[in-house]
This record gives sequence, structure tokens and C-alpha cells, in this order.
Amino acid sequence: MILRRDETGIPPAVLVAALIALLAATAAAADPAAGGESAAVATDSTAAPAAVPYGPGELLVFSIDYGPVNAGEASLEVGDVVDSGGHPCYPVESKATSNRFFSAFYLVRDKVITHIDIRTLATRYFSKRLREGDYRKNVAIRYDQEAGKARHLDGRDEDVPPGVQDILSAFYFVRTLPLEPGKPALVTTHSSRKTYDLEVVVHGRERITVPAGTFDCIVVQPVIQGEGLFQFEGDLTIWLSDDARRLPVLMKTKVKVGAIDASLKSFRPGRPLNPEVRP
Repeated sequence: MILRRDETGIPPAVLVAALIALLAATAAAADPAAGGESAAVATDSTAAPAAVPYGPGELLVFSIDYGPVNAGEASLEVGDVVDSGGHPCYPVESKATSNRFFSAFYLVRDKVITHIDIRTLATRYFSKRLREGDYRKNVAIRYDQEAGKARHLDGRDEDVPPGVQDILSAFYFVRTLPLEPGKPALVTTHSSRKTYDLEVVVHGRERITVPAGTFDCIVVQPVIQGEGLFQFEGDLTIWLSDDARRLPVLMKTKVKVGAIDASLKSFRPGRPLNPEVRP
């Protein structure tokens, strides 16, 4: 991971307080049976919501730790269904906040939002507001899936394939998939004005304990391509609960000076719109 430094030369380890949002750029996958491509977008307005393991009200809270030192907290929350460009969507919000100690050196206040179509699970809208030390960045994209366009806030349009994901919706997409060890998966993702396939290697199963409890997990490792929320060059391993919920339980990345962990410390189940999935 390439960590920006402040003017004192101190590595801003608190950047990892946004690791959850980074995960969205890297933990993406698609059903291998689909030939490594995102599914085509259905336009039937009468179709039932897709079966997913999350729903309105779900809240995941993570502790971000740099070795033995706590750097901050991150959260992922699914809100009530909203209309996004004429399509009913799950609004998902990711927040990352540095704690009081680390904020004295490097303040982080990041917010990332996606609108996930409840029927197709493709992205309809994406925005991110990054506040990291002196760094500032605002991005907003409206995805016209039917026209195959990513319409950026600055007025530029870019071609995208049907069913394309943004860096946060991709994470929720992977939670819907039947991941199996030895079967890599792909998803087509658009971020930073680039469209590329991301691959997830599924390693195996493991039982781990985090502040939220003990979980049987499936272990995955994304193969990084393109830019996520941060520049990244290293090994990222993710433990997802090996049940219908597919909760992100632990994320661990190795850097030159140690390791960074994002551990689930509490969660609140959501209310799935489709009764086929009941966490």
C-alpha cells in the first residue's frame, strides 16, 4: 500500500480507517458460471427484488488497527430503498473516521455512497467524498445501465458494459455469490474513469475470532487491477462468514512496516426484501 505522508514525514497509518471502502474496490467477484462477466441488466420494472443476504437496516462496524494501535473506525450501512434515476435502489453508505489520537496527526473523514438496483444489483449511482489530511477529492457518477454510460459530475460520459459495478456496489455483489475454493471469480468494475475486470481467488475455509464473535469463514484474496479508493500494492486477504450472510469479518493487508487489520466489532442484521434469503 502506498501511504501518503504529511509534511512531518509521518506515514499516515490512519488512512487504513477507510480500508472498508478500499475493500469495495478489491473484493469484487462474479458468478463463474457467467463466464467471468457481470450479468446483463434486466429492465423489467415488475421483477421481484433479487435475493440478497443484506437489506435495509444492516449496519457493520469495524475497528481499524495498525499492529497493536487502534487507528479509527469504519462502517457500512444499508438504508431504506430510494428512487435513483427512476429505479428502486439500496442506498449503501461507507464511512471512515480516524480516532482522536490519530486525527491529531492525520485527520480522516471519508464518505462513500452507492445506489444498488434492487432487481439487477448493478450500480445506478456512486459518490465519494474524501478528506484525508490535506487531501480532498469529490466524485459523483450516475450510471445509465440501459444506455451503457457512466455520466460523471464534470459532464463527461464514458462507455460501460451492462451490469457494471462501482467500487462499493462490487463488494455487495460478491456477498451474493456461491464462492467455492479453487474457483476464481470476476466482475467488471468502473472507477477512476477506467473499466476493468477484477478477480477474486477463493482459498479455503477457516474459523476466526474477532470482537463481534467467532465465525466460520471463507478466505478470499483479490487480484488488484486499476485504482480503488487508495493506491494499493500488496497482499489483501478477506474473511467472509461462510453462511448466507457473507459478512466481512476480517480484512488484513501486509505493508512494509507491519500489517493493517479491519475487524468486525458489531453488526445489526438488515431486512431482506426477498424472503428467499434470511440471514
